[in-house]
Amino acid sequence: MISLTGPDNPASDPAPLGEPDPVPHPSGPDTPFPKRRDLRNSGKDYSPEDPETNPAAETGQDIPEVAEKDYGKAGRNLPAAIGIGLLIGGVVLVSLIVFPISFLFIILIAIVAAMWELANALSRSGSLVSRIPTMVSAACMVLATFVGGREALWVTFAASAGAVMLFTMVERRKNAVKDVSLSLFALTYVGLMACFVVYLLTQPDGNLYVILFLASVVASDTGGYVFGVLWGKHPIAPRISPKKSWEGYIGSVVFAAAVATTLAVTLFDAPFWTGLVFGVVIPAFATLGDFSESMIKRDLDLKDMGTLLPGHGGVMDRLDSILPTAPVALVMFSVLPGYL
Repeated sequence: MISLTGPDNPASDPAPLGEPDPVPHPSGPDTPFPKRRDLRNSGKDYSPEDPETNPAAETGQDIPEVAEKDYGKAGRNLPAAIGIGLLIGGVVLVSLIVFPISFLFIILIAIVAAMWELANALSRSGSLVSRIPTMVSAACMVLATFVGGREALWVTFAASAGAVMLFTMVERRKNAVKDVSLSLFALTYVGLMACFVVYLLTQPDGNLYVILFLASVVASDTGGYVFGVLWGKHPIAPRISPKKSWEGYIGSVVFAAAVATTLAVTLFDAPFWTGLVFGVVIPAFATLGDFSESMIKRDLDLKDMGTLLPGHGGVMDRLDSILPTAPVALVMFSVLPGYL
């Protein structure tokens, strides 16, 4: 005879007749797998105590976190960062020297990837960035700038803004104003800023202007990283980016001035002091670009914008200092002697 220990659970080893059945070991109900929540159109803020936003709250258990690898003061996988950096730098340099128009395709790939990363990141805020319209619009702006110059850029940008608003209207989204605002911000931050680099490329000896500009920004980033790791003790804005230090900023100025002065004299036969101007101005705006992206990532609780580039994060993490500096470089090339 089988005796029951519960409404649905028979005892695995019933006791002999006339003796009480053994009490089974309490195993408890199976813990359901937490379901993923999509908060983009819900209008709700994340709360660790709210089951609607935190799946772990309904089960009473914490979701285990994967510990991040500690790379020490370097803050990143240095061998991977150096290898990827050299590879990208080599491809860009060869394209600009051997076949400058091929650099346009590199820009297109980078901009589309960066737009995708930024759209995904901004969508964590609870709104929905129009990924496909902004990616297509950014690519059209780049091509229009290369073919038709500044006038074509502004016409395409205005048309792209209208297309984003029309797309949002057709979808009848709940947070239409926020969605459109974030989409236009992404289109301006990535697409419009990148077009200034394309415009430089269309000028006579434009590949040399791009080389000087990109080399100055890379030198600024490298100098800031080296000086920051070796001697960084005084943060510039600890609440936004605690690893950015004044010592690192000095390194950015030193490296950028050295590289810009060398290239200004050798490539353009320009006065050497123009390279010093680049060495002062470029690091200032490159650092502001770094802080801007750091502020966005901190607000969205992100470490990196993506994972496409080992040791660097995402494509957007490499463009953060280049994009806001591009219009500044165009202005300096226009007003300093020996250039445009």
